[in-house]
Amino acid sequence: MSTASFTTLIANVGRIDPTKTFGDDRQLATFSVAVSRRFKAKGETVEETDWYTVKTNLPHLINMIENHIKKGDQIIISGAQSHKTFDRQNGEKGMAVEIFAHAIQFNISKKPDAKDGANEAGQQQTHDLDDEIPF
Repeated sequence: MSTASFTTLIANVGRIDPTKTFGDDRQLATFSVAVSRRFKAKGETVEETDWYTVKTNLPHLINMIENHIKKGDQIIISGAQSHKTFDRQNGEKGMAVEIFAHAIQFNISKKPDAKDGANEAGQQQTHDLDDEIPF
């Protein structure tokens, strides 16, 4: 029996690498995402950011990454999580966390900026929908 650690991240897209194509026409898309958190420590606000490498070989997700996702987008990623250790140039050990994505979607709960093409009608429609929720 095999086991896997699955995770869901709400993250901001960083670097998007070119899709790799292998000799048997399989493809692998790779990009990085950042997850930030803020907290108070000794009365001061501290922000920490963790970086993850996301990989997928699913054709529909590769198409989405190549044609729709861009640096800075906030997305929701679900997938299997793995940890890899490596040696840094200074000799110290490092650890990388990789997510092998099986689902990616845009985070539509994030308020769009005016520069993202949002219009007042679209924002108003979202507001009206919120008013209709009974709880």
